[in-house]
Formats: sequence, structure tokens, C-alpha cells
Amino acid sequence: MNGKIITREDNNNVEEFLQKLIDSKKLPTHVKTVEDAFAIRQMGEELGFATMQSFHYIIPIQGKLSLSAKATGALLRKGGIQFQTLEDGVFVYDDGTTSEYKDPKKKPIDIRTKIRFVRGNMEEITSFSWKDAESMGLTGKDNWKKMPKFMLWARCLSAGANRIGADLLLGLYTVEELFDHMEEGSVVVNRNEEGEIIEIVEEKK
Repeated sequence: MNGKIITREDNNNVEEFLQKLIDSKKLPTHVKTVEDAFAIRQMGEELGFATMQSFHYIIPIQGKLSLSAKATGALLRKGGIQFQTLEDGVFVYDDGTTSEYKDPKKKPIDIRTKIRFVRGNMEEITSFSWKDAESMGLTGKDNWKKMPKFMLWARCLSAGANRIGADLLLGLYTVEELFDHMEEGSVVVNRNEEGEIIEIVEEKK
């Protein structure tokens, strides 16, 4: 038998270690209990993340584990998938032209992000636009109004990642995907300067 036998003492040591981390107040606030920490740590191990990395990359929302945008990008790179942003929230006009800046003489018909993914000899170019978000009922949400460019990029990244590297994500949704389908105001979050959710501050009942 090659596998290591996990003893009760091993489990107790892990629980003690996780409790010390929680008590230190140095973990994200969404890691509230030993059970939360254990689930995140275990999933992180399966994904190939170090323990402390897992607490920042894997975020539980209403009982479901989800991946931050950084975690998704890290998993793609670990799996040998290269990706490049071809269009980052560009304005699209009815004559087919695009621009990074809004043309005061034209009215844009859409806003679009496009990312190119390469895995070996496979290539996938994925786009996600404001019209796509509109058709999904997302554009009225506060995060889409305040951070449209980041939200388009995050959605484009997750769509492409699931097409070319679903095996690397282990079926996990991104934080933004779960957040978008929740009732407005049911979760309070912290974001970094880029607009990415990095911490669940509070889940309102």
C-alpha cells in the first residue's frame, strides 16, 4: 500500500493549525471556521495551490467554493495554456470598427472584450460583450455599472477557460459568475484596485 494512512492525530494537528491561522486574523474574512479552512485547503491541494495561496484564490459563497480571476489565470498557466487579451472593453461601431476610446462623433453599438487562448495545437478565441451581458440580465447590477471593463474581462476569461481548460478548473465557477446570479445586496465584498473580488466580507441572510 503506497498511500499514507491519515491518523486521528494527523487530523487533530491539521485542525489545530487551521484554527491558529483563523485566530491570527491574517486570513481573508471569508475563512470563518475550521470547516471553511479545511474545505478550501483540500480543494487547493487538488488544484495544486499552496495552503496560504488557496485561502486567497478560493472563495466560498453561500456554501459553494469559487475561483478568483487570478486563480483561474494561474490554473491556465500551470496547465500550459497561454492567453492574451486582444480587445479589452473596446467600443464597437455599426461600421465594424473598434476603438479603445469612445468616439464623440459616433454612437457605439456594443462594448467587447476578446481573449485568445492557446493549448498545444489548440486555439480558442473567446469574446464577451455588453450585449451578451445585457441578454443575461447582468448590466443592471451595481458591479456591472461601476466596473464594466473588468466584468467583461472576467466573464470572457471564465468562458474561454471552460472551453479550453475545463479539466483544470475541476468544475468550479468563478467568483464573478456566482456573484452575478445572487440577489442584489445579499453579499458584501472587498475588491482590489482592478475590480476583482478578493474577499467576502459578509453574507446577509
